[in-house]
Amino acid sequence: MKELVNKLIGNAHWLILLYGLYGTWVMYDEHQVQLEEIISRGSGLEEEIAAAEKKVKEIVEFSKKTTEYKVRVEEVAKSIETVQKQLPAETNDSQILTFFQSEINALNIKDANFTPGKEEKSVYYISKEYTLKARGTFLQFLIFFERIGNSDRIYNIKELRLTTPSDNVKGRFQMISGEGIIQAFRYNPDFRVDRGF
Repeated sequence: MKELVNKLIGNAHWLILLYGLYGTWVMYDEHQVQLEEIISRGSGLEEEIAAAEKKVKEIVEFSKKTTEYKVRVEEVAKSIETVQKQLPAETNDSQILTFFQSEINALNIKDANFTPGKEEKSVYYISKEYTLKARGTFLQFLIFFERIGNSDRIYNIKELRLTTPSDNVKGRFQMISGEGIIQAFRYNPDFRVDRGF
């Protein structure tokens, strides 16, 4: 038995070497498993990084377009506000009726009658209607509406009906009856352009 113990002690360095090699192999195997896990996570991270870089690029492009669109929206809003301010701040019935009557008198249109009507509020402006009833020639009405169109204020002929009256007197120019609605505009002080941002 002593001999066996002496042999074991004499060969103990081999046992220690084998135990050390086994421990090294176990550590190497664990290291390989960890390395494979890190490599597999790394490839997944590369895909995530590529996707994140693509999203960042899209966000940067969207941001550039947003800035460009904000500039465009601001330009349109300013032009709308500029056009809106070209409309008068108020509708002065006596001034408008005096203008219409002076044009009617200058053209010698007969039986002219103007009646102020209701105001209608729109998004951008407020309009007021004036009902016209008069008698004259077609040319007189044409010149009257042309003069209204060339005035400083914006007017709109909303309705117009020209008819030949039954008591029409024969003459050099045929007389017609005219009925219509003329709109005058003023800007809506409550309107503000919504820029959306």
